[in-house]
Amino acid sequence: MVCLVLILVCSLIAAGCTSAPASEKKTPVTTPAIPPVAMTPLAAPSANAETATAIPTTPLEKLATATLASGVTLSYPADWQKEEFPDLKELGLRDYGRSTINIANLYSPDITADRQILAGTNPDKSTYTTLSIDVDPTPVTDFEQYFNLVTLGLQNTYGHIDITKHNYQLDISKTDSNPEGYDAYEMDFDTKTMRGKYIFADVDGTIYVFAFRNPSPYSAEVEEMYKSIVITPVSTSAKHR
Repeated sequence: MVCLVLILVCSLIAAGCTSAPASEKKTPVTTPAIPPVAMTPLAAPSANAETATAIPTTPLEKLATATLASGVTLSYPADWQKEEFPDLKELGLRDYGRSTINIANLYSPDITADRQILAGTNPDKSTYTTLSIDVDPTPVTDFEQYFNLVTLGLQNTYGHIDITKHNYQLDISKTDSNPEGYDAYEMDFDTKTMRGKYIFADVDGTIYVFAFRNPSPYSAEVEEMYKSIVITPVSTSAKHR
């Protein structure tokens, strides 16, 4: 009996020491922690950051008004020189390929070194800015075609031009009696040695040309000048589009 009991006890101990099958073992799954994203605050502007300096402008109280031939009136800086030709009827071939009448020219003072620097990259090394005001006496019925032809005329004159800006919806000479003004086309362009801002205005079939050369050093004044233009055609003063 004692031997039988010992055999049963040994059998139970052996059963308890038997390992479970590998397929039944469970390995705990560990989810790796995601590190938080560091938020870098925006850097404050540097105290040494360069501040753009505006090109100096002419105070409004120092503007003069010119009343020119062919019903043209405009404001311009009083220190600019004015050259008028009120009785001139002779045609001259211009760089835009048209023979027109030059009624007036305006010349700025010598461009200072500050203005030259602040004007930025500029192929035009002229020492002053000019405005030439011309009238084309040949009646025009297709203004768009006219503008295309003067663009080709400039290309023929200078060999190549880089058009930097154009505006086909510019209005010139807005007044109380003519609130819509006159249709005008603006073209800004560079040649190898000259920079131009040319404005062609269609006044009841007569084209008025405002040709600024080397406008960048006096860009603010140039803008004020063409915005101040009022055209009252002598022969058709009561006729507006």
